[in-house]
Amino acid sequence: MALVLHHYEGSLFSEKIRLMLGYYGLPWESVEISPIMPRPALMPLTGGYRRTPVLQDGADIFCDTHAISEYLDVLCPEKALAPLPLAHAARSLAERADTHLFQVVVALCFQPAAVAPMMAALGPEMAEKFAADRAQLSGGRGSIASLSPSAAEASLRATLVPLEAQLAEAPFLLGDAPTIADFSVYHCLWLIARNPVVSSLLTPFEAVGRWMARLAAFGHGSWVARSAEEALALGRETEPMALPPAWAGAVEAGGPALGSAVSVTPLDYGCIPVTGTLAYATDQLCAVDRDDPQAGRVRVHFPRVGFELKAEG
Repeated sequence: MALVLHHYEGSLFSEKIRLMLGYYGLPWESVEISPIMPRPALMPLTGGYRRTPVLQDGADIFCDTHAISEYLDVLCPEKALAPLPLAHAARSLAERADTHLFQVVVALCFQPAAVAPMMAALGPEMAEKFAADRAQLSGGRGSIASLSPSAAEASLRATLVPLEAQLAEAPFLLGDAPTIADFSVYHCLWLIARNPVVSSLLTPFEAVGRWMARLAAFGHGSWVARSAEEALALGRETEPMALPPAWAGAVEAGGPALGSAVSVTPLDYGCIPVTGTLAYATDQLCAVDRDDPQAGRVRVHFPRVGFELKAEG
């Protein structure tokens, strides 16, 4: 059964996973989703989680790129992006990229001058809907990032200067092979490189540019297009997988019991709780089992970092 990626072309987190699928050499099916809500065929699968991308393997739904990358490592242990000797360093750098560097990039790419070409291409009506959607996603704060453009530019340079020196001496961030840290830093810089207003900020950093080219060379692998309705039917017609040994029966000491009612909620933005019964809880991942009238019996997986798992009822 092929993996199904629910994504859209301009999503930087989607590019992170597309490139990882190319690195792993895994065939996949592409479901192009709308950049904004509603997503009527996807919400039954995720239970309301609305961030992008989502990876589907039958009736197993993986939300957030941290959970997706952990699952891809299970599928391809020989090419693991969080190998045991480097797991803590790789995950820590990835988390910093996906939080701090992400906010820096959003502040740069969504400042008025940089976002204007995109909004003009959308047209007035769609641009208004996009702005309203992102305001809702960020909890009404208007922007996920609160940095001023000047502060964001200084923060970007503070990242790129030591990165340039390091990549002049090694092909990847943690040595001779890529880790999840490489893909997490890359996808943030990918968004800057695509924006003609701010892309010149990367120009002085030649070693960073060569490193980005090495990662881009992995490509997106082999994929075919599928409809959102076909993906929803796949969830309905299959059952959740047998859990890997490291996940099966795992539960946090003092936490909710297996099979008990729980919710899992993002802590930063898109803070919509997904409810169900606890399937497992490891140090890195957790999952809830859900019954949905459209999707059937599905298991929705989340990372532990950046999400709150709590008992309900």
